[in-house]
Amino acid sequence: MVAVLTVLSFIMIAVYTSAVCIRLKAVPNSISETFYRIEHKTWFGITMISASLVLTPAILQVTPDSFQFTAFLACCGMCLTGIAPNFREGIEEKIHVSGAVLCLLFSQIWVYIINPWMLVLWVIYISYTAVCMKRKWDGKFISSFMKTKPMFWVETTSIVSTYSTLFLMMLK
Repeated sequence: MVAVLTVLSFIMIAVYTSAVCIRLKAVPNSISETFYRIEHKTWFGITMISASLVLTPAILQVTPDSFQFTAFLACCGMCLTGIAPNFREGIEEKIHVSGAVLCLLFSQIWVYIINPWMLVLWVIYISYTAVCMKRKWDGKFISSFMKTKPMFWVETTSIVSTYSTLFLMMLK
């Protein structure tokens, strides 16, 4: 059951993100920004909430008891981003940002605890960013950095490292 839930959760977020990028013909500034760029706004929330709710029992089942709180908080964070997708205004901004931070921070703590080697994916992200910055260099560090769409790739790296770690755990 763990494998089915994990694959289903991964497919949900991968299909949503890929479909939006293909439809936009571009990589957005962040996965969360897709909420503002799609016609049917509910798809963002449905995807984030569904993917996190499907992932939660699977990741908790394979995580040692003493570290389950990290997996749970990561899933809660992802769910919060879907509950409050409008991160540009009002109370939703605080909820969304808190959820995003929870998800990113605790998913990577979980990865570090379970399989620290998967954090090597961050070296790939940093290398990619350096190469892209060099290609897009405009004489200013911050603007060249922002042209690489760092938040999108941080979110993607976090997702890939988390699901890869989970898939590797299932192979054991």
